[in-house]
Amino acid sequence: MFNKKANTAASIALLAAALAGCAAQAPVASKEATPNNDDWYLVRTESTLYVFDDATVYRDYLVTGKTEHTKAVGEKDKFGQDIVLVVRAEDQGKDVKKIAGYQFLKQSLPPAAGFYGEIRQEGVIYVAQRYGDMVDMNGLGEPIFRHTEIASGPNGERVVYLMQKEEKKPVGLIARFQKIYGITPAKG
Repeated sequence: MFNKKANTAASIALLAAALAGCAAQAPVASKEATPNNDDWYLVRTESTLYVFDDATVYRDYLVTGKTEHTKAVGEKDKFGQDIVLVVRAEDQGKDVKKIAGYQFLKQSLPPAAGFYGEIRQEGVIYVAQRYGDMVDMNGLGEPIFRHTEIASGPNGERVVYLMQKEEKKPVGLIARFQKIYGITPAKG
């Protein structure tokens, strides 16, 4: 009986020491960079689908209408538009398949928590807080469920917030969009 209790106590002590040792270890640096999976932006023109995975590069494009670093994918989307990745300077040399924007397009990269996305087409800004809503919108060309605000974009564009069936007005997403663009909310 004594040996059984001693063995149990020793086992518990060893387990506690092992767990404490694991908790005290410094995290090992990953060989892979953190995936750029917290935001995604698409801009459709008459002939091209521009794909962005970086907010700064996207906003620069919105201001200048120009893209500094692009990678033609050599593919067309289901609407017949050429797919062009607009990338950060440091992503220029990467294989297309390793760029987050392309991985999102091919649905091979899970989004981070707090995801944000926009699709711009035909003068309308579609805003999403879920990656799946962006995928659906990109595939269908129209949102399934939405909340629309007329002339509420930074340049008077119509803004459509992508939603799920059971959702009410997406107040948090609207506030996030307005903060990003420095829009003062309308009173009323």
